[in-house]
Amino acid sequence: MGEEQEAIAALEELGLTEYEARCFVALTQLPHGTAKDVGQVADIPRSRVYETMDRLRERGLVEVHDAEPRMYQSVSIDTAIQILRREYDSYFDTAERTLHQLEPTYKEAQQGVWAINTHEQVTGRIVDLVTDASDEVVFLVLDEDLLDENALDALIAASDRGVDVHIGTVADSVRERIEGAEMDATVFTTDLIEWFTAMSDSPRLGRFLMVDREPVLVSALHEEELPGVPNETAAWSDGVDHGFATFAERVFTYELKENVGEEYDG
Repeated sequence: MGEEQEAIAALEELGLTEYEARCFVALTQLPHGTAKDVGQVADIPRSRVYETMDRLRERGLVEVHDAEPRMYQSVSIDTAIQILRREYDSYFDTAERTLHQLEPTYKEAQQGVWAINTHEQVTGRIVDLVTDASDEVVFLVLDEDLLDENALDALIAASDRGVDVHIGTVADSVRERIEGAEMDATVFTTDLIEWFTAMSDSPRLGRFLMVDREPVLVSALHEEELPGVPNETAAWSDGVDHGFATFAERVFTYELKENVGEEYDG
């Protein structure tokens, strides 16, 4: 695909119709042009150029000189990008506002164990759970590449709210990042964490999260499909009324009591 076709495809992804994208790209290659000029470069019928240019003008992407014949020119590329970015951002704002309005003010607790299939989704669920924490967060990081910036920011915010944060790891880099974040957190390790971390077979454990002794998340790392992108899946449950969550909560509560000692009041 040539640069022209890539530009057209990108503009279509940003919400322009095919003809709008073709006409705008054509105009960027001309100092100005008539409908005939634009139609020839864009390879669309001249009869469709007029209505297409009217729509582009309404969006602020094209300027029109009412002469005979009528002349068109595109706004600068920087201006066009700013306009399209504002439109794109407005879609996010609208989606966020309307979806929040549609969401019920009360949701029943999640029942069962839920599966998550991507690294980004795992991080998103971790951030959501930590953000909702009111008393305590226990977060085990068994691979140094799994301390996402978003997860770290959520942990810092939880600590600032007065939530007790306990982070288990054997990785020096993780410990250094936690200490460098200047948050009030207990960093610890246990024989069990060392054993989990030493596992090399795929899949192996990646992250463990327990919030307020109820929501529990456990992730697994698989062989990478893309270099540098963790191939992570997870299971989580909101509540300890399921065997998976009960087992995880009891094991790690015991581990914390035995290894963190008086700093952990569990």
